Amino acid sequence: MSKHRGFTLLELLVVVTIIAIVAAIAIPNLTSARSSANEKTVVATLRAIVTAQQLARTNGTVDVNRNGQGEACTLAELAGVATLRGGSLALHPPTLSAALGQLDSNGFAQSKGFYFAMYLPDASGVELSTSLANLPNVSAALAESYWSCLAWPRDRRAQGYGTFFTNQNGDILVAKGANYSG
Repeated sequence: MSKHRGFTLLELLVVVTIIAIVAAIAIPNLTSARSSANEKTVVATLRAIVTAQQLARTNGTVDVNRNGQGEACTLAELAGVATLRGGSLALHPPTLSAALGQLDSNGFAQSKGFYFAMYLPDASGVELSTSLANLPNVSAALAESYWSCLAWPRDRRAQGYGTFFTNQNGDILVAKGANYSG
């Protein structure tokens, strides 16, 4: 007589239960780690934007009113994918990734699961998204001193929970509970 060895139903249920418990613990930790990594990438991108804006303004990359003082640029201008306002050429070499220069009709760029939006002031100081439709309304004089940039997740559960803000001062602020949508 030969004996067949195998697992009993009880042994299989114990193993499946243990795997389910480990998965229930590990999956939220993996999601949290991914969100944290995405948010760190966004902060690094915003730091790069701050640096790029400082360089552009210092070098006078855009000077629409021709007064010798540089103005803040759009994401597309900093990424070298759009012609510089008041000029006929694109920025070369670009100071930001080309991905940040690909804007939708609202003037928003997407990178690493986040939307990015650059805002420049109009003549009354109201911030305008830098969509093509808004660019003629940007105040050259105020853009010499003011700009802001926001980043928010495309899907809060998958990419992260924070909405990030920076401006000409260079500080990066985060609001974890904000549901900013552009």
